[in-house]
Amino acid sequence: MAKVLVTTQALNELRALPPFKQEHTRSAIARLANGELGGIKLWGQDEVFAMETPCGERFIYRLLGDNIQVLSIEPSQFVGAPPSHIKLAAVVLAGGYTAFNKAISLRTLADSFLTAGIDDIVIVVNRTNDNARQEFKHHNVTLAVGTEHDDCLSRSLRCGLRLLTPDTKAVFLSLGNRPFITPNIVTSVIRAFKTSASPIVVPAHEQMRGHPVLFDACLLPELMRARGHIGGRAVLANHKKELTQIDIPDAGVLERIWIN
Repeated sequence: MAKVLVTTQALNELRALPPFKQEHTRSAIARLANGELGGIKLWGQDEVFAMETPCGERFIYRLLGDNIQVLSIEPSQFVGAPPSHIKLAAVVLAGGYTAFNKAISLRTLADSFLTAGIDDIVIVVNRTNDNARQEFKHHNVTLAVGTEHDDCLSRSLRCGLRLLTPDTKAVFLSLGNRPFITPNIVTSVIRAFKTSASPIVVPAHEQMRGHPVLFDACLLPELMRARGHIGGRAVLANHKKELTQIDIPDAGVLERIWIN
């Protein structure tokens, strides 16, 4: 593992970032030092490279023999002024009982995401869900075969997240028993994400949090580390001071279908 040297300028720029971006920038630098990542050599520069973190920060570094010297860290250009279109994905966890799958049309929820302009939709189903396979046979949705119902929710979550493309900027997470989520709900969450610097946007109705929750792509490694039957709740707890909660007048963010 290479030794990392940080200039005073880069250290001050790192400290100026929001806490969650500091964490992920440090993680990217550590992975660079460990040989897991690599940057792009700058034209006309002697052993000087640039690399972008999952959060959009760009840092410049120089190779000094076996060492790495971080010269500067540039904040994401999208904070406060994001582009009109960023690549968004949705992962829907629907790997429950077969009876659960038969009672709910996953197509309704998928159509809400598609209508709102979500680029990639991954629906995690169980091995016996032939209904979903028929329902999405000619639909722009990726079906992932997850674990059986008695396995933990987080395994299904990891199954879906692994299918996201590297250029994904943020991902919605939702359970499959939420067919009352409308395109307007989805677009309201997207709008809040684009106009805030928060890594997480949570919709709520009358102060009660619901679905779907939008996570910045820089939190994907943390979501992948989730264990047990909790999905993304641990990540929400870890970043409760940094998330944005928006009020949605539509109770569809809370409503679900219950299967006895």
